[in-house]
Formats: sequence, C-alpha cells, structure tokens
Amino acid sequence: MVRTRVSSLAVVAAVVAVTLLAVAAQLAAARPSPSSAPSAPGSGPVLLELFTSQGCSSCPPADELLSRLAADPELGGRVVPLAFHVDYWNRLGWRDPFSDARWSERQRRYARALDADNVYTPMLVVDGRRHLVGSREREVRAAVRAALAAPRAAVLELSLGEAIDGRFPATVEARFPERSRPRRVEVWVALWQDGLVTPVRRGENAERTLRNDRVVRRLVRAAAWSAEDRPPFRARAILELDPAWPRDELGVAAFLADPVSSEVLAAADRSLP
Repeated sequence: MVRTRVSSLAVVAAVVAVTLLAVAAQLAAARPSPSSAPSAPGSGPVLLELFTSQGCSSCPPADELLSRLAADPELGGRVVPLAFHVDYWNRLGWRDPFSDARWSERQRRYARALDADNVYTPMLVVDGRRHLVGSREREVRAAVRAALAAPRAAVLELSLGEAIDGRFPATVEARFPERSRPRRVEVWVALWQDGLVTPVRRGENAERTLRNDRVVRRLVRAAAWSAEDRPPFRARAILELDPAWPRDELGVAAFLADPVSSEVLAAADRSLP
C-alpha cells in the first residue's frame, strides 16, 4: 500500500511539473524579445563627435583614436564617429583645410548645453550628453560602453539613393516607443570622408603628415518633428558631392537630437554604395 501511494504521488508531481513547464513556455513566447524592443539597452549605436584641428598638437592622438574606434570590429555598427574640424586654431600658424566656422559654433553650443567651462581641443562629445578629452582612450572607451548600455529613445533607419548630378539623397526613418516620444526632435544628416592625408607645413604640427578619418564635409538639418506629429516619421536630405571626393571614401551618418538638451536619441551610419 505504501509503494502504491508513493507511485501515485510521483505521477501527480510529474503531471504538475509538465503543466508548469508548458505555462512557462507560453509566457516566454508571449514576452517580446529584447531585439524587438526599440528602447532595449545596448541597442546603440552611439554618436561620437570629435572637435579637433590640424593646428593643435594635442589633436593627432585623438584623431587616431577616432579612426581606431571606427575600424574596431567589436564596435562595428555600434558607434557613429564624426570629426568636426574647428576654425579657431587657423590664426595660430596653420589653416586646417577641413575647418569650418559652423563646427566651432556647434562646439560652443555643446559647451553651453553641457556646462563646459570653455571649448577645447580635442573635445569628444558622446551622444550629446557628456564631453571628455578625446585622446584619453581608457576614458573614451568607458564612456562608449556606458552609452551602449543605456536605452535608446528611438530606432533609426538610414537608406541611400543614387547620386544625380552630384546630388545624393538620403532618407531617414524613425520609430519611437509608445508614450515616449520627445516633445521635439531634429533630424540631422552628415556626409563624412575617410583617408584624408595632409602634410602640415606650419603651426604646432609643422613637418608632420596627418591622416584624418570621418571628417564631416556636409551637415544638413533634414527635419524637425514634434510630439503632435503622427507616423510615419520620415525625412529626406540632399547632400552635395564634390567631384574631387572619391566615392569609396565617403559615408553618411544620421542622428536625432533634442534641440534644447542636445541629447542624441538615435543614430545610424552607412558608407556610400
């Protein structure tokens, strides 16, 4: 009698265990996977904006680090590095051929938004949220890891069309998680170039030959969306190509930014086809 009772209890326990496993499997199937959630941690990529100059002797190590980050296979598709060459070093002996007053003004806006004491080079801005010295590799990589672990506020898709008469179209489409759409967001599209080699004749880097990658050639504000707008969230930018720029050295980056806080919500990056 005792053996019969134990056997019956074992059967009941087995049935209960099988039932619980089936319920657990159903719950797991109903739960969305992390890859399908737009705001899932680690969804990246992270926007890295380096403010640099060929006239600054502290900048080449930061330029080299940006190139390494762009080529790092472990970060492939997870970072969007851009180099903005400022113009305020030009009066000190060497005019940076890639410098632009607009990039200097962009850096000043970041300095105000991020409560920086002043502008400096090399200054790296990570996702529009923090700044640090762009040549300090350990700190930069730690900042990238932290940014990759943070949730994304949107998912961004970037598609490129065919160039016609030197004009290149880029289309940006964004998806926002329900009930988390920002009050206002701006869509920016940048054209960048790799492999730029310059013999520097004067200034702090005199007699050096510098290589610069991810140099921003164009930056276009493609659209501005508000919380009242309805999907689809799609914007189009036309980028002017210079015939002197080799196509295989060019790429396009897009990002969404809060115009008040400067924070970057999402970014995307593609080489020209």
